Amino acid sequence: MTRRRTAVPLALIFLGGCLASKGDIRLLQDEIRATRAQIATGDTARVRSDDARRAQIASLATSVERITDSLRSLNTRLSSFQANAAGQFDVIGQQIVQIQSLLGQTTRGMAEARAQLEALREQGASGGSAPAPASSGADTGKSASAGPGPATLYTTAVQELRAGAYGTARNGFDELIRSHPDYPQVPQAQIYVGDAYKSGGNIAAADSVYQLVPTKYPKSPAAATGLYKHGMILWDANKRAEARISFNQVIRLYPNSPEAELASDRLRPRE
Repeated sequence: MTRRRTAVPLALIFLGGCLASKGDIRLLQDEIRATRAQIATGDTARVRSDDARRAQIASLATSVERITDSLRSLNTRLSSFQANAAGQFDVIGQQIVQIQSLLGQTTRGMAEARAQLEALREQGASGGSAPAPASSGADTGKSASAGPGPATLYTTAVQELRAGAYGTARNGFDELIRSHPDYPQVPQAQIYVGDAYKSGGNIAAADSVYQLVPTKYPKSPAAATGLYKHGMILWDANKRAEARISFNQVIRLYPNSPEAELASDRLRPRE
């Protein structure tokens, strides 16, 4: 009897242990299923999050590409604008040089017009004056006739120069310079002497006269002209370094002259 009572509790204990193990297994299985579900849910969330990130990255890449294209387009437009602006500035600069040259020609033309008016007055005065009385002694019977005035000499020499009579023009200007050294147009007459030599093919003599003008008449507008024309002779002779020195002197000494603008244009680098 004692042995049977002992065996029954042991069997119950063994069965209880087995039942407890099976329950734990079921709990473990349930936990595994829940964990798998959570992992699946987490994976789905991560996939969705990754897809959203990929979409954001793709959108950002598209935006960056658009911005890059816009910048490229802006750079192209800016380069085109700079090129057009540079071309326009060059055109404007050339127009300014032409205007300055025309102003210089107009100034000389006005001076020549005044000289022509003075010549007409001189001719009118000489034509309307009474003949000079005869002088006694060896000059009896000869009339004392005055020579042409400075304006007449100047305008006549200018006309001869424009007509291509370079020797006659030089003689007229030389007579003016010798007889009327204080006449206002004497510095310009010196320039015309140089022009006559140059047109006649004597470049060395022309250059000597051009260099004489700024030395002899430094305050005259013709000084800038002489200095610039000296520089042009050097330039045409391919003596560019010496020519640039002359052009810089024009700009420094006569900054407001038309020749200063012409000299600046010569010194401007060409592409």
